[in-house]
Amino acid sequence: PILRKPLVPLVAEKACFVAERPGLPAGCAINVYFATMKKPWYQQKWAVFSLHVITWLFLFSLPYLLRSSYKNEGPKKPTDESGTFFLFGLIMNAIWVSAFYFNAFWLVPRFIYRKRYWWFAFAQLLLLFLLMFTSASLFRLLVSAKAFSVGPHLLINFFIYLLIFSASTTYRMVSDKIGEDRRLSEKENENLKTELALLRSQVSPHFMFNVLNNMVALARKKSDLLEPSLIKLSSLMRYMLYEAD
Repeated sequence: PILRKPLVPLVAEKACFVAERPGLPAGCAINVYFATMKKPWYQQKWAVFSLHVITWLFLFSLPYLLRSSYKNEGPKKPTDESGTFFLFGLIMNAIWVSAFYFNAFWLVPRFIYRKRYWWFAFAQLLLLFLLMFTSASLFRLLVSAKAFSVGPHLLINFFIYLLIFSASTTYRMVSDKIGEDRRLSEKENENLKTELALLRSQVSPHFMFNVLNNMVALARKKSDLLEPSLIKLSSLMRYMLYEAD
């Protein structure tokens, strides 16, 4: 079948769009309708990029914003250790962001979507080991004034990794699902556009003009043939809408 009932509101919307533009031919008006169907602003690339940047800046600034609420002491003098620790945090934040997008745009499509779950688990363990090794090496190299403790370091990085892993995997799968739904909707709209053009080619305006004139003549004569003629016309239109290939 060409048309389905869920598409009826879309057909009505297009009919109103065409009716509001009597100066345009029906085909041109429908083409204008589809041309005006653009992505919402929040799906534009610049909006998505800006949202990502704002989200990362907010997350990374939280420890500094909340630090004052846990300290009742007066301000302390800056030390060399605080500067190196800030540099260490800055580098690790960049590494965590890279891990987020590496998992979202490389690991998930190549392993999860291809149902290679064991390879995906192995890749995650390898990535976790590399991130912990890098973090420990940077901590020893930059924050030399503090004694390195393995237990707390592994625990903190493990929970951060779980958060990054869960968020990036969820982000990729949800965004792909939304994109797939949008592509299906656009495909349905394009199919409907083709179907409407096919219907316009099937229904001759001259034929409809003659049929409606005959109906008017039967109505003026108050003929008993008016009702069966309307039923036959309705059956014909129903066949062309729902059953014609």
